[in-house]
Amino acid sequence: MSERRSIIDPALTRLTGVLLKSALRQLARHLKTPSGIFVALMVVGTVGMGLMPMIVASQTGSLDGIQMYSTVTSTIPLMMLVIVAMAVYFDIGQQITELRPPELQFVLAGPFSDHQILSYRLMTLAMTWVVSSCLMAVFALPGAGSYPSAVLAIYTGGMTVTALTTLHAISKPVLNSTVRTLVASALLGAVALLLITSLPLGMSDAGFSWQAWLLGCQSSMLGTVMTLPFLAFGKLLSAPLGMAMLGWTCVCLATLVVGFGACYWVNVGFAELAVEGVSRKQVRIQRFRSGQFGRLNKTEHRSTWRLFEFPWWGGIGPVAWHQVTFAVRRNGKLLFGLVCVGLVTGVVLMVLPFFRPETIHAHFREWSMPIAMVASTYLGFLLTLSQPIGMAMTPKTLTWFRMLPCRPIAIVIGMLAGQLVILFAIRLAFAVVAAFVTTRGWGENLAVLLAGLGLDVAYGSAINLVTAATVLRAMPSGTPDVLQGGRAMLYMFVLAVGMVPSFLAAGVAGGTAAVMTDMDRQVIAIAVGAGLLAVQPVIWWVTAVFFRDRELFQGD
Repeated sequence: MSERRSIIDPALTRLTGVLLKSALRQLARHLKTPSGIFVALMVVGTVGMGLMPMIVASQTGSLDGIQMYSTVTSTIPLMMLVIVAMAVYFDIGQQITELRPPELQFVLAGPFSDHQILSYRLMTLAMTWVVSSCLMAVFALPGAGSYPSAVLAIYTGGMTVTALTTLHAISKPVLNSTVRTLVASALLGAVALLLITSLPLGMSDAGFSWQAWLLGCQSSMLGTVMTLPFLAFGKLLSAPLGMAMLGWTCVCLATLVVGFGACYWVNVGFAELAVEGVSRKQVRIQRFRSGQFGRLNKTEHRSTWRLFEFPWWGGIGPVAWHQVTFAVRRNGKLLFGLVCVGLVTGVVLMVLPFFRPETIHAHFREWSMPIAMVASTYLGFLLTLSQPIGMAMTPKTLTWFRMLPCRPIAIVIGMLAGQLVILFAIRLAFAVVAAFVTTRGWGENLAVLLAGLGLDVAYGSAINLVTAATVLRAMPSGTPDVLQGGRAMLYMFVLAVGMVPSFLAAGVAGGTAAVMTDMDRQVIAIAVGAGLLAVQPVIWWVTAVFFRDRELFQGD
């Protein structure tokens, strides 16, 4: 049969519609159950409470309490540049070429061309981004010209980022791997250079302002040139209803068409890439099942790194040994590099004031340790959220753990080790930087660090609780559908609920210490850390009950 000439095949369009109907039917089935209705009401209520301040602020013009959102929306071109650079460097676009095995049998076995298969993938992504754009547009209202302009800017901007990352992924058969690596490294290096050289723009007499830094970075000469391709999306976001919005919408759509046009022009082997993506996913699953949890490399090799044996500790030791080994083999280079960068940065910041005393503001030096703890919390959240560590491992692997001759609570406690290794390493890297520049006493800084470590334990426990009690995961796998973003948001909501007992205990302990010691910050930090740790045994016990009673034999 001759190859079809149209880039969109009716059969693949119908498959996309069937996937959409299936997702909606699944949602309707969940909403018919009492638990589904309760969760839906909780999610709608939580999201509504989060969106209401943005709606009120956009109607009343009172932006004093939410200047952060206004700054973020003003730096849309810079944010898009950073996202594209990171996505290209880490080759996130290759996930677009991954099909599930059932899809492989239908899509690749049919008489479809590379362009038609690419269109099918882009259609599924376009559907998922509609719902997310409508929700994200509400958060952008305080800095947007109107709600329609916010939706259009976020939707076209997100799809443009998708087009650029897809273009990099499907250029694999065309460009040499060395050239692709050089392009990705040069782009990320240029963005990093732009951000670092713009740091002085955020300094003022009042201290360091990240809002001034981002705005100054985008408006600098180099920033203006690098963010030029994404300027139209920022203009569309701030455009009111009228001809201005229509004009910038046309410019954004033209940019999007050019991006997708380049994808179709370069696309010469999407079917082969899809087969390679399925093969890569199958190999990854087989490696998980066989216990080889290392990251998939182009050349297969087994790590020779060995960890000393842990004591039995009632069954906690072997499980903790497995989790630490897994985490270090998977993230060892990244964590070691992060600690090295922290040491070098700390030494530079310690020496620099001898030559330029005005470089680091006194307020920044005073609050360097709390700032470091906040930054490390955010990075640890991003790095550990979607990793298959602890109770987030595959059901068959968890079944193997449940067969060990030890109590479920021992397994739950041991499962924390992998997450804590990553989180503690990130804390150490940021704490080293703060320790070199801080002007506060070592006792207070150590107390703040201990509070941060207590938060890591509470966060890891909450992840294990959610993944043991539900089927939710932060990053669902498989073909995107319109509910995938909703499931991720539901996971975030349930995770936040799981953290509530720890936050309440920390707040009560910190408040009590503040009243009794007349706001002694060192004692408050110690009390907050103690409050976070005090409730963890209860959370571990509840997690162990869910882990013991829940049926784990599920499809991967």
